[in-house]
Amino acid sequence: MKTHNRGRMENVDRLVQWARSKGCYINEKLSFEYSNNHGISCIIKESLSEDDKKGLIRVPKSLIISPELADSFAKDYLSEVQTSSPEINTNLIFLLAKLKFDSSGKTIVENTNLHTEYQPYIDYLPNDGKSTGNPYFWTMEEKELLDGTDAHVLMKRNFLKDLENWKVVASQLDVAKHPQLKDELLEYEAFKMGPLGGVSVDYLLNVKEISWTSFTAYLWASCIISSRAFPYLLFDASAKYKNHAFLLPIVDLLNNEDSNSSKCRWTIENNVFIFDSLDDLSKLTQSCELYNNYGAKSNVEFLLNYGFCLKGNRDNTTTLSLKVDESVIEGAKNYGVVIPNDSSVNGINFILRQGDKIPENLIDFFSYLCKLTSERKGFNLRMKLEGLTQLKAIIKTKLRTLKKLEVEVSDKVSSHHANIIKTYRKSQKDIFQQTLEQVEKMEKQLLTEFKPFSFKKAMMVDTRFFNSFLVVFGTKSYNDLIEKGILDHAVLLWIMRISNKEVYEDIHDKTIFPDFIYNEFQKVKRNMKIDNDDIAEFMPMYQSLFPALCGKVPSVYNRGDWTLNSLIYAGTVADRLTYKRETNGEVFFIDPAKSK
Repeated sequence: MKTHNRGRMENVDRLVQWARSKGCYINEKLSFEYSNNHGISCIIKESLSEDDKKGLIRVPKSLIISPELADSFAKDYLSEVQTSSPEINTNLIFLLAKLKFDSSGKTIVENTNLHTEYQPYIDYLPNDGKSTGNPYFWTMEEKELLDGTDAHVLMKRNFLKDLENWKVVASQLDVAKHPQLKDELLEYEAFKMGPLGGVSVDYLLNVKEISWTSFTAYLWASCIISSRAFPYLLFDASAKYKNHAFLLPIVDLLNNEDSNSSKCRWTIENNVFIFDSLDDLSKLTQSCELYNNYGAKSNVEFLLNYGFCLKGNRDNTTTLSLKVDESVIEGAKNYGVVIPNDSSVNGINFILRQGDKIPENLIDFFSYLCKLTSERKGFNLRMKLEGLTQLKAIIKTKLRTLKKLEVEVSDKVSSHHANIIKTYRKSQKDIFQQTLEQVEKMEKQLLTEFKPFSFKKAMMVDTRFFNSFLVVFGTKSYNDLIEKGILDHAVLLWIMRISNKEVYEDIHDKTIFPDFIYNEFQKVKRNMKIDNDDIAEFMPMYQSLFPALCGKVPSVYNRGDWTLNSLIYAGTVADRLTYKRETNGEVFFIDPAKSK
């Protein structure tokens, strides 16, 4: 399913002939065909048997472009380089760039001209960045359509990382030997604007003639390796090369099935790479395509490495990235939250997977963010519910971002890339929608399990108190409290009423005033020291309510303690005990003794 143009069919024919002449075996029942929409495909000319499935393609080690060969190349052509690039495949990248873009046609390594040795393979590779299909070389308008997605973030991050890796090597090369480097190193500042860097970056990537020492050539080669290379540990698992890559002619012609369900096996026997198909024979009949399998990858990996996405990708993921202070990260760790390993001051990245439950540490982290100073251990119901509310708000913002962008074909946005972008954005949206639904379900489950005390239901019982709002504010229902913006006022006043329950001699059933709210108020009153900030925060509300309430509804508000201090205590009690449901504004009081 590699959608990029892999060269004209005649280049593929020469590649196959060359490979066979070098000892590569390709089952005679296989052929390679080219189409504009699909690129190169390996087509089964005659139905395969069980015996055919093993060893369909055999590539001798002498045919591969290995990290050992790249190291030999570097000794002669990168000999000035003393400071190594952190990119482990740097030598392979520069070797590939030179073989493709050095017009001299000479790269002599161990008395062999690698240009001549590998010319059919190099000719077959895409001739420029745009032909790779990689998003780095898309138009600015196409890349902008990835805004708000993981791909947009990772593309910029990886682009700048590649740029720095290139500069480490390029800045050490001898400009006298490579005079083009003088201008190419000056282009570094332009490239630092990133893959969306405007007309200048687009010109350098897609218009300007490519020199093998340029960053454009480096990026091209890096994309070729990310889309075609195989792990060298198949041949050599030693510490020196186990993390390196190698290029494998012929096998890298095979596509990945749209459903990502084809099965195959790679083995090494006597320094020969062997490709076996493990598919059922029903998938290996005449005119069917023979597939490789690129592995279980998310769509962002498929997009940035291969230039395509899979619909219905079962292995799809997205990232919820949060930027918080380092002190918050350390505090969360100390509280017992398991923080993802790659977290830093640049952000915490929580992975959300298609079909999986919400990561428990993500819920714990948001619960921690809602922790009060009085809460010193564990994750109680209030913390969890408040955390879910905050998480839900962030997910809704992500969904709005993904939904608001219209992907339309234009002279700057190809239909092919538009379809890829739509598939990718939808796959991201689906995961966030799944997560939102899980959060809402979790909220319902917690409310059902713990059955916190409903303020709405309390108002139906304490009718005298509720009617006081009708007298003063003209509210006739709970929803009126919400619409007039006085629900929080009502909650605080009811907490104050509970604190005065002993003075209401005419109320015989005091059970309408929950003991846990009364006890928490007394606890706060005993321990809280009111300061000027508290007074400044609550004074405007207090003055808007008193003494007017005392005069209009004396049976409720002219009995007991209704001072400013009492309102401030009630505010702290509300912080500790209440949770407001976002969907309908219903306020719940949570008994600390029954919330863990």
